[in-house]
Amino acid sequence: MKGTGWVLLSLSLLAIGCSNSETDNTPISATGVASQQEDSQAPVIGEIPVAGIRLEVGGQRIAAQLADNPTAIELAAQLPMTLSFRDLNAVEKIARLPRPLTMDGVPAGDDPQIGDIGYYAPSQDLVLYYGDVGYWNGIVRIGRFDAAQLSFLEKLDGFDAVIEAA
Repeated sequence: MKGTGWVLLSLSLLAIGCSNSETDNTPISATGVASQQEDSQAPVIGEIPVAGIRLEVGGQRIAAQLADNPTAIELAAQLPMTLSFRDLNAVEKIARLPRPLTMDGVPAGDDPQIGDIGYYAPSQDLVLYYGDVGYWNGIVRIGRFDAAQLSFLEKLDGFDAVIEAA
């Protein structure tokens, strides 16, 4: 019996010694491919940023990141574009897109955060959130912009923005 105990103890120690003590925290995209994120990127909204974009408004550039979801990828394929934004309820800026974006493979609704870029499918609007709107069906979070730009956006109403890849 003593011999069996030593064998089990030896096997246990061998198994522990061969295991990898480091955990791989590399994020995985929706396609299953590992993706490296740099700390300098915009905050992530549950997806991995895949494309940098910028909005140019009145000579000022606003940096943003699109997320790795089908809706954001479809928007990126339509860039560059110029959209006319207006204020809605003092919490968001909205602009109607020329074509609808896909809703395949994304949640039916979401609760966007301040600084998020969203797509509201029922009205085909691109949305820049600078206030709390709560959960709505038909909203997809597709990106995030630099929160330092919020005060600039809040003051604007009825403006055109050029949106292009960064």
